[in-house]
Amino acid sequence: MKRSDLFLAAGLLLLGGFLWFIFTWIEASQNTGETYAKVTYHDETIMMIDLQSLSYTVYDTIYQDQIDTGRAGEGIFYVPGAVTTDMSALYEVDSYAMEHEIIGIKLLVKDGKIAVVYQESPKDVCQLQDPTNSPLFPLVCLPNELVITIYTNWTSDEFIPDVIME
Repeated sequence: MKRSDLFLAAGLLLLGGFLWFIFTWIEASQNTGETYAKVTYHDETIMMIDLQSLSYTVYDTIYQDQIDTGRAGEGIFYVPGAVTTDMSALYEVDSYAMEHEIIGIKLLVKDGKIAVVYQESPKDVCQLQDPTNSPLFPLVCLPNELVITIYTNWTSDEFIPDVIME
């Protein structure tokens, strides 16, 4: 490795660190103090969750009957998933899901962060993602066609759609 290669590598690392710092600073400067998770399934927004108060909005979509918010007070939400159909592993540890015959993905909001705690997909890629509350780190579950995007620069009035179910 030549000396010029080392300078190039060091320069690229410094540039990357500087850009990361700028993106983080911009995110923090636009933060309203409220953090929302926008849950999208099959490219359609199905619900919004306030990560601090656990309040939520379920949108009037064809998937609204597949969303269960019965445990929202505990920070637990059940949403549909494209490949999550065998719920036997969840039913062993979650009596609520078994009693209500829930089929889908289990989300958990805890300490202002959201995470996927149960789903089925090849290699369980969705569950391996760390809980997030940052717009820079969305939860992406491609096998289940579910994306959870975080918004920190909105107020609750900005995500009210034309038609609301709950």
